[in-house]
Amino acid sequence: METLSCRDVRSVSTAAPTGMTGVSQGDAVVEKLIWKLSDVLLATGGRYVSGPAKATFANVSTDTRTIEKGDLFLALSGANFDGAEFALDAVRKGAGGIIVETIPEGVDVTVVQVDDTLRALGDLAAYRRATVTDLKVVAITGSSGKTSVKEMTATILGQEFNVLKTKGNFNNLIGMPLSLLPVDNRHDVAVLEMGMNRSGEIARMTEIADPDIACIVNVQAAHLSGLGSVEGVARAKGELFAGCNSWSKICVNYDDKMVRSLARKMHQDQISYGRNSKAFIRATHVKNMGEKGMAFTLHIGAERLRLQIGVLGEHNVSNALAAAAIAHGAGLEMAQIVEGLEKFKAFDKRLQIMDIGGLKIINDCYNANPASMMAAFDTVQAIRGEHKTIAILGDMLELGAESEKAHRRLGEMVACKGFDYLLVYGEYSKIVAQGAMDASMPLRQVHRLPDKEAILQTIFECMEEKTFGKGDYFLVKGSRGMCMEKIIDGLQRELG
Repeated sequence: METLSCRDVRSVSTAAPTGMTGVSQGDAVVEKLIWKLSDVLLATGGRYVSGPAKATFANVSTDTRTIEKGDLFLALSGANFDGAEFALDAVRKGAGGIIVETIPEGVDVTVVQVDDTLRALGDLAAYRRATVTDLKVVAITGSSGKTSVKEMTATILGQEFNVLKTKGNFNNLIGMPLSLLPVDNRHDVAVLEMGMNRSGEIARMTEIADPDIACIVNVQAAHLSGLGSVEGVARAKGELFAGCNSWSKICVNYDDKMVRSLARKMHQDQISYGRNSKAFIRATHVKNMGEKGMAFTLHIGAERLRLQIGVLGEHNVSNALAAAAIAHGAGLEMAQIVEGLEKFKAFDKRLQIMDIGGLKIINDCYNANPASMMAAFDTVQAIRGEHKTIAILGDMLELGAESEKAHRRLGEMVACKGFDYLLVYGEYSKIVAQGAMDASMPLRQVHRLPDKEAILQTIFECMEEKTFGKGDYFLVKGSRGMCMEKIIDGLQRELG
């Protein structure tokens, strides 16, 4: 099957408009885009097999658990399952049409066959992006901080525009297109997050999203199991800048040498940001305000304003500068950018302070790599005052051959940063514990534990013994796959 490229789809979109239906939005009536079969075939290059040829669909779905009557179901396949089986379930639940690689028997809805349903999902998202007139697309990637930058950016832009943004961590080759698919003529801006595990993924997402503004937040040691080295991470992240159009704007972190190196090869308009004095958008006079967040003076060219953001850690100053650079690229004024940043609040599982039974729990469970661990350690030590600090850590995943070295270093830094106690579990817990003790953390302050339940039990025992207690800070952090939030759930059940 011959499929138009995502760029081609954008170029022909005005000649092949998607169907529309009226939707009320306040006092105005806007047009909600719907899918006609002709749109689906043009977008995917698929083959119409059977069923009603004039079918239309309000939504595209990949999940039989949430599908609604009349939706178009796209049957993703995996290494251990055939999407056609899910297609039959979708039809039983009311799907009006299906896109499949293998044609199932006995269905009476509209059927479209494609060679690769994952590619078709991206092609549908690209087509939808292209058919929304005057839509501005922002694409954000980075080893850490990209979700915070995405949320900050959406908060700032939301003051001026109707914004669609990536929900949660829907940032891979499935999640990013699903985040983009709902865009329609009600939206002015789409703010998209892009994550990856291997090379080529960012390139494909960039082709789909066709960004007007792009930002690589940073390049750090993450996903090394699929990319081999930090240099490999840089090449993979660099696919975002490389895939942007010549008229796009790219936001360049001047504090990150690898991002600057990637940008030197690019010819798009560049907006530099960072603590670096040469950056166009920069921060000076940074002050840690403890649990109240961070204060700094924001400079945009010759303009400057003092502001305070309600999130912890100096690394969030850098994230705020990235969001400011994106917002500046989208045309917002200094005052709007400052107002948006000051409105932004910490969100779920990202250095979120929770008071549970008098304990100060710092919930940073969303994910972890060496750089984000160090940022969290610095943040805790900056706000601790006279209170004790306890690091409750799980493994950092996907570090490949660097795993043992990185976890030993992690233990060393727990000790060097002055944590009073370490509670650790996971495959690399022994290495972390040994690293802490090698850096002179006393044995009695290091607890290597077999599971989350043992961590909870140790916390309760130490509280009874008054080893630590009310007012002390507990950092809970590990990679997403470690599900460290279950420890916090346990604390809430017992102490909340």
